[in-house]
Amino acid sequence: MKIHQQLFGMALIGAATHTASAQAVVEEVVVTAQFREQSVQDIPIAITAMTGEMLDARGHNTIDEIGAQAPNVTLTRGGSFAGPMLIGFIRGVGQTDFNPALEPGIGLYVDDVYYSTLTASILDLLDLDRVEILRGPQGTLAGKNSIGGAIKLYSKRPSADNDAYIEGGIGDFDAVDIRGGSNFTLVEDRLYARVSGVSRSRNGHVKTLDYACTHPGSVFPSHVSGTDCVTGREGGIHYTAVRGALRWLPSDSLEINFSGDWTDDESEPVANTLLETGPTTAPIILTPGAGLSPTAPGPMIWETVAIPPTLEGNVGCMFIAYGPSSCDPLSPNDPYVNYETYTDPRTGLALDRRQYVEAKSASVAIDWDVSDRLQIQSITAYREYDSGFVSAQDGTPFPVALLFQRLIHDQVSQEFRFNTGFGDFADITIGAFYFDADTTMDARVDLGYVNFDFLHGPDPVDDRHYAVFANGIFRLTDRLELAAGLRYSDDKKVYRYARRNADFSPIEPCIGPPGTPGNPPNCLISSLNGTVGVFEDDRVDIRAALSYYLNDSAMVYASYATGYKGGGVNPRPFYNVQAVSFAPEEMETIEVGTKVQLLQNRLRLNGAAFYNDYQDITATFDDCTAQFGPVFGVPCLLNSNAGDADVFGVELELDYVPTDALQIDASIGLIDFEYQRISPNTGISLDATSQYTPELTWSVGAQYNLSIRSGSLTPRLDVVYQDDMFVDPVNNEGGRIESYTLVNGRLTWSDPNGAWVIALEGRNLTDELYYTNKGEGVSGLSGYNNGVPGLPRTWMLTLRRNLF
Repeated sequence: MKIHQQLFGMALIGAATHTASAQAVVEEVVVTAQFREQSVQDIPIAITAMTGEMLDARGHNTIDEIGAQAPNVTLTRGGSFAGPMLIGFIRGVGQTDFNPALEPGIGLYVDDVYYSTLTASILDLLDLDRVEILRGPQGTLAGKNSIGGAIKLYSKRPSADNDAYIEGGIGDFDAVDIRGGSNFTLVEDRLYARVSGVSRSRNGHVKTLDYACTHPGSVFPSHVSGTDCVTGREGGIHYTAVRGALRWLPSDSLEINFSGDWTDDESEPVANTLLETGPTTAPIILTPGAGLSPTAPGPMIWETVAIPPTLEGNVGCMFIAYGPSSCDPLSPNDPYVNYETYTDPRTGLALDRRQYVEAKSASVAIDWDVSDRLQIQSITAYREYDSGFVSAQDGTPFPVALLFQRLIHDQVSQEFRFNTGFGDFADITIGAFYFDADTTMDARVDLGYVNFDFLHGPDPVDDRHYAVFANGIFRLTDRLELAAGLRYSDDKKVYRYARRNADFSPIEPCIGPPGTPGNPPNCLISSLNGTVGVFEDDRVDIRAALSYYLNDSAMVYASYATGYKGGGVNPRPFYNVQAVSFAPEEMETIEVGTKVQLLQNRLRLNGAAFYNDYQDITATFDDCTAQFGPVFGVPCLLNSNAGDADVFGVELELDYVPTDALQIDASIGLIDFEYQRISPNTGISLDATSQYTPELTWSVGAQYNLSIRSGSLTPRLDVVYQDDMFVDPVNNEGGRIESYTLVNGRLTWSDPNGAWVIALEGRNLTDELYYTNKGEGVSGLSGYNNGVPGLPRTWMLTLRRNLF
């Protein structure tokens, strides 16, 4: 049997199946986490699997939406600093910086192809067969940087099934969603094709207002005419993606799958609002009524604003449009408003409101049954993207930071797997993996809060990795199995710094210490130009898992696994002494779990408890005075190894089909993150917790299928809870994202033949104000704290035509 072959026509999860007596049961879930097809109930790994049908039922469209149903998983979009990137954390492990000098802590795979950067990883769930979310280190199975876990997306492969469809939808903020897909039989039994595509657009939910328009008499120039003070929007989406695939069966023993995709994303900048302000390292804004910074030309005075005693010292608070930190009597009192202009009146820099990704990829997967005992798999892939985004993080007409950052990336990868077996005793996989990526990053960096304005890069980053691995599943008795794995990895990363003045001239060395009169612009980073940083490392990861079957419906397991996240070189030094390297993160995990199906397979209950020994945790710090002293410690944006932690957690997932019509799914995750050692001078306390790691997460969903004269009507309700979490390693209070509960609903009608489907969807039905991301708080360096508000209550109506 070819690897994956059974997946193409198999429903994996979702609607209940029925026995001959019409009894509802939970459907079997088939995954390939251990390099071969297995029921998820037979794999000694904590794994959440969702099919395309279940994603549709929940209204999920992009990858950041799927984490809510998996315990101890946080998936969210980057903030205004990070642009079009995915921040993923599983069990307290992840990465928050998009720079290619750094490695993600969660492995992302599309059709078994590794995606190595956080940028351009907000993927549309287009025409998916299934999603697998594997929790815990996958050092031997997924390899590179899958220390926290792995997220694997599998597309529908071409087949003889006649399942063409087209779908269109409209909704709030002028949302339009069009998608479709179809199989084509080119040569019967030999050659099939599949084409799918999506086009989505929605206006942003955050408005940018003209400060001079809303505050007549202010010193700022107006950028609008008339009485409409709106200058633009943030948070909108505008993208198109297409995918094509060919499945060729030249013989009964050979299968070749070609695929290619293209994405054009011209979305709006990330939604952003100003929450809090404070002093900056180099003063930009003084108190209201006292004027601008001494570097600003002319006696520019704001209108006098009375600051309540509780807000004294909160400089710039007149630009806060909502919340307790605002001191503006003319504030619109709207949490979805800012005053961003994307211009800097001091330097004259004006940037387009642009965020884009153009990505292309292609892959060839070969499955060859050489004999009954040997199958060979080859996965060859290429991916490239060009991505750029404007970053204006404070949301004011007088920015403390204004950047445009661009990344150009291409990667090639090759994986070979040799699958063999020894009768009923063992299944063995031996393989090799090669990966090579080249990324350049360049930026215009206007940092008013430190009086820097320079050109960053292009900084080339060369990333090379190879590995060899082996994995075996040994059936020791009728009830006892051992899964064991071994992987050797070798990494090398080379980072080259390039820095110039904004007018492309060379940066001259300083004539004296920082602050010396007559120092040339940007002189503190003069010797960075041409500097090369290199990181190299190799290691061995292991895994062993024992599974014991209590009966045909219940299994318990215990496992030990290791994993790592690659080290690197600090990509953003403000001073030459800050161009330092950092070591890889490492993890050892002990996990015990159970997978049970009860009530004649109407109830599936999977649970796990784990302990992580997490070492050399990397984090980003913005105050490095303790490391480099008062002269070279501020400003700073340093990646460093922060310390070690013990992490404990439990997870539980439930699927229940009590009747033919009713389905219930739920999950809960608890995690306790405890630092055991803190590296000196990091500023982290032992009672801090990991970033983007809420202590408690849970979700519950239910749907009921009603048979009516005109077909069927299916209401579905999903409730998701996320506890408080911090976005920064120090756990500044300004970087706390408060807990929230989201309620989403969907009502679906289908005609008796399933040819026509109409769905009305509502998200955030309680209209809760919540934030998906924040800044790190007012630390006295940049002088602001910003937040990314999630969408308010929205609706969407979709019409789908299935062409059988």
